[in-house]
Amino acid sequence: MNRKALLITLACTVATFLSACGGGGGGHTTPPATPTISITTAPAAMLEINGTTTAAATVANDSTNAGVDWTCTPTGTCGSFNPTHTASGASTTYTAPATAGAVTITADATAMSSVTANATVTVNPIATASSLTGTYTFYANGWDSGVAPISVTGSVTLDGMGNITGGEQDYFDLTSGSIFTADPITAATGAVTIGDDGRGSITITPTSAPAETLSFTVVNNNHALIIEFDANATTAGSLDLQTAPTSVPSGGNAFALHDAADAFVFGGVVTSDNTSTFTTGEGDDDLQGAPDFDFLVTGSFTAPDASGRGTVTFIDPNFASPFAFAYYVVGPEAFRLIATDGETFLTGSMYGQGTTAGSFAAASLGTSVFGQNGDEGFGLGFYAAAGQFATDPTTLTFTSGVTDINEADGVPVLAGALTGDTYTVNADGYGSVQLLGGTTDTLANFGFYLVDPTLNVIDPNNTAGAGGAVMLDLDTSTVGVGFVVPQAASATFAGNYAIIKDGAYNTGAGGENFDLVGQVVSDGVSMITGTVDYNDIYGTGLNPSITLSGTYTLDTTNPGRSTSTVTIGTATPLVDAISSYTASSSLVVDVNMDSSAAGLGVVGLGTLQQQQ
Repeated sequence: MNRKALLITLACTVATFLSACGGGGGGHTTPPATPTISITTAPAAMLEINGTTTAAATVANDSTNAGVDWTCTPTGTCGSFNPTHTASGASTTYTAPATAGAVTITADATAMSSVTANATVTVNPIATASSLTGTYTFYANGWDSGVAPISVTGSVTLDGMGNITGGEQDYFDLTSGSIFTADPITAATGAVTIGDDGRGSITITPTSAPAETLSFTVVNNNHALIIEFDANATTAGSLDLQTAPTSVPSGGNAFALHDAADAFVFGGVVTSDNTSTFTTGEGDDDLQGAPDFDFLVTGSFTAPDASGRGTVTFIDPNFASPFAFAYYVVGPEAFRLIATDGETFLTGSMYGQGTTAGSFAAASLGTSVFGQNGDEGFGLGFYAAAGQFATDPTTLTFTSGVTDINEADGVPVLAGALTGDTYTVNADGYGSVQLLGGTTDTLANFGFYLVDPTLNVIDPNNTAGAGGAVMLDLDTSTVGVGFVVPQAASATFAGNYAIIKDGAYNTGAGGENFDLVGQVVSDGVSMITGTVDYNDIYGTGLNPSITLSGTYTLDTTNPGRSTSTVTIGTATPLVDAISSYTASSSLVVDVNMDSSAAGLGVVGLGTLQQQQ
C-alpha cells in the first residue's frame, strides 16, 4: 500500500471511531435513555372490600411504547385489575379483595420490568364489632322445628366490643305453647362476631325463653338483616338501632300485621292523641278468606320502658276481644309489634305518617315496587309476589306495571300485566287496590296504608328511598302482608349488598321452610357472587358460609325488572329461578319463581340492600 492510500485508510478509521464514540466533527451521539414510569391517575387511597377504583400510569423514554403491567401485593389476596396490561397513560380498573388490609399497587414499565411506580390502598371492612354500638330493636318471624309459627321481638344492647349488656324481648312458639312477655336478656361476653364482609352472629340468652342464635349481615351501622340460625327455628327479620327509645305513636300511623298460625291479617291507619289513645282509624282484616273492609279502628297504648318496650291495644269490631301487643321502638315513627294475648299471633310493624297525615291524595302513591308473601289455601301452602307499577292520580289507574307471582300451583305468573288496575287513597292514608284479574292468578284485592314520605319502611333510620306504604292481601284464597316503596329512575345494581330470603319448598307436603342471609357482590352487568348462611332445619340443617352465585338478565320490555338463575352451594346445590324488581340503587326486591308442578319448587320473598 502506498503512503497516500494508508493516510486515507487511517483517516477513515479515526472518523469511524470518533463517530462511534460520540466524537468527530465537534458533535456526539447520546446513548438511549432509561425508561421511567409514574402514576398519573392515583387509585383511591381507601376502599371498602370488593370496591373499585381506576388507576393510570405513564411511561417516558420508551421507544417501543410497550405500556404498563399492573400487579399488587400481598400476592393472591390483594385484588385484581381489568385489564392487567394497559397502554401508557390508559386506565385500568382495580377491584379490592374481599378481606380488609393494606394493598400495594405496582405499575411496571413493560419494556423494563425493574422500572416501577407504587401506590397504597387501604381496604376497609364493611363492619366491625364497633359498628354495632347501642340498643337495637330486633324482630324475627318464621317457623320452629315442629313446623309451627314462632316469633320474637325485643331490644338488645351492644357495647361495640362484641358484648351484650342487657335487653328485653317478647316471644311465642306455638309448638310448645310458650308465650314469654317482657323477658329480660342476660348480659354476655363475646356474644357478637362480625367478619370483614359484614356477616356475623349474635347469641341472645333471655331469662325464660330459649336462647336464639342469629346470623346477620350489616347493611349500615343502624341496620342489619337477621335470621335465626340454630336447630330451634328458621326465622327472618331485622336489627335496627333505637334512635328515639322514649317515643310513643303520635299523629297518623299505618300498620300491617300477619298471623301465620291462623291465616289472618289485620291492618290500617290510626290517629294518636300523642298520649295514650288511638282516637280513630280505618282498617281491614281477612281471616282465612273472609275479608272485612274499611271499618273503624280504635285502641290505646302505653309509654315505653327503659328498653323501648310499650304496649298497644287495637279494637277490631269484627272480633269480640281487643288485640293486645307489645311494641318496641326503633325511632319516632317506627315500631315493631308482637301479639301477647294468646288469642291471635299477629306480628308486624307500625309507621308514622308525619306531617302528611290527613292530607294524603291519589298522587301520594306513585311509581313503586312492592313485595308480598303469606298463606295460600290456609294451611296448605305459601305464596309470594313482587312487582312494579306507575299510577295516574286523575283516572285512579295503573298506567303500567307487571308482577311475578308464585302460588306453588305449578303455573307461576311471569310479568303479569297490571295496566288498567284501579286504586284509591283517602286523606288519612287508607287505600286499596283492585286487580282486574286474568294476569295475577288469584290475587285481586289489597289494602295499602301510606306512611310518612320521609320514612323508609325497609330501613327506618335511613332517609334515602323514603315513602310508600305497608300492605295486606285481602283475598278469598290468599292472605298476606307486604310493603310498597318508591321506584327511582335509572337505578343501578353494582357493589356490595346484604341479602335475605324467607321461603318454603315442598309446599304440597305442608312446606319445609328455609331462610338465608349473607353478602353478595354485583358486577353491575349480569353477575352476582357471595356467601350466605342457609337454614334448612327440616332438610339439610344449618349450612354456614356457603357460596351463592347467579346470572341475571335485564327485562328490556319492563325496565326495572330482571330475571336470574341463582345457585346456592349446599351439598346438593340448589338452583333457583328468580324475578327481581329494582326499587333504587340501594334496594332490590326478588321472588322465587321455580314451581314446575303443584306443591313443588321454592316459594320465597327477599331483598338485596346495598351496604353503606
